Amino acid sequence: MLKFSPDQYWLLGRENYLQRLLALIREHFQQAAGFDETLGEELWEQALLARRYGLEDERSAATFALTAWLLGKGFDRNIPALTQILDSDELSPTRKAQALSDFTRLLFHILEGGRTGSGTEASP
Repeated sequence: MLKFSPDQYWLLGRENYLQRLLALIREHFQQAAGFDETLGEELWEQALLARRYGLEDERSAATFALTAWLLGKGFDRNIPALTQILDSDELSPTRKAQALSDFTRLLFHILEGGRTGSGTEASP
């Protein structure tokens, strides 16, 4: 019986994974339509970085890569609250990914002039 290590599975599925991730981003973010294939390479870099934080499943790694695309490379070290979440040994990969998603959604909601959870108007 032929057995693959998790790393081998990861590499074998690379192209398929990147195609699906790029399609998802382009579907939801019009500004991504004009990006060339270097976007795929950048997303792959971030997906590999996600593994350092235990985000090894496709969905969690994709959430990390998308967060890096939206907030910038290095967000995992430049935003202390996210650093603390990602470095936590007590949170599951799913919970870490959900925290990234929640933070990013809240941030963009506030930046768009939305209200914060306290009911006060967010200021730019």
